[in-house]
Amino acid sequence: MATILSVKDLSKNQILHNVDFDLHQGEMVAIMGPSGAGKSTLLYNISGMDEPDQGEVLLDDRRLTGLSEEEKARLRLYEIGFVFQQMNTIANLDIWGNILLPALGSKDGRKNKRVYEERAKKLMKALGIEELSHRKVTEVSGGQLQRACICRSMIMSPKLLFADEPTGALNRSASDEVMESFLKLNREGTTILMVTHDSLVASRCDRVLYLLDGAIRGELSLGKFEAEEGKRRAERTRKWLEGLGW
Repeated sequence: MATILSVKDLSKNQILHNVDFDLHQGEMVAIMGPSGAGKSTLLYNISGMDEPDQGEVLLDDRRLTGLSEEEKARLRLYEIGFVFQQMNTIANLDIWGNILLPALGSKDGRKNKRVYEERAKKLMKALGIEELSHRKVTEVSGGQLQRACICRSMIMSPKLLFADEPTGALNRSASDEVMESFLKLNREGTTILMVTHDSLVASRCDRVLYLLDGAIRGELSLGKFEAEEGKRRAERTRKWLEGLGW
């Protein structure tokens, strides 16, 4: 399986310590660990939102650490998507406007507006929110809004999607809706790396990395998720976490 992302000897501000791992094309991987373990810091440093003190990050064998701010901004626009727990939507735009915002804020997006509008329609249909186009962000449920944010993160067709606690503010029903959306995108070829506190969310991923005191202390391989295996995978993940002191 081809490696899409390599993290090598990554350290940051006494929070991360010599972190090493690879992410393979088409995987969906969860990062778990207690509060303060460095999970979000790790995500920000490997996505170009922050710069590590030591080590390097390679995306398709291209070094990301040390890029200029302009180069990082272009990378985040065209090659990397990011889904946040706090959804960071624009209140005076409807769902449609929020989804299209990254595209229409770029030169390419303005030039090829119809292309991105068609992509937005396909994404919204795929994630089951096509009827919400003209709703305000205050007029939809939390699960629907987070699915809209996933559409927004995918509008530029990134090769890699990061998610920082994407279900953390949602109830179980909404969390399941959002995870179904991630699974659908992953089955279609999107590589996903997410931070989560939720063992049920993690159990739907291919692998789980356990971060403690800024270093990876364990790894669980689960393989591709199948619905009929859900309870068994969840129990396996729970027992693995217990063994690590979760």
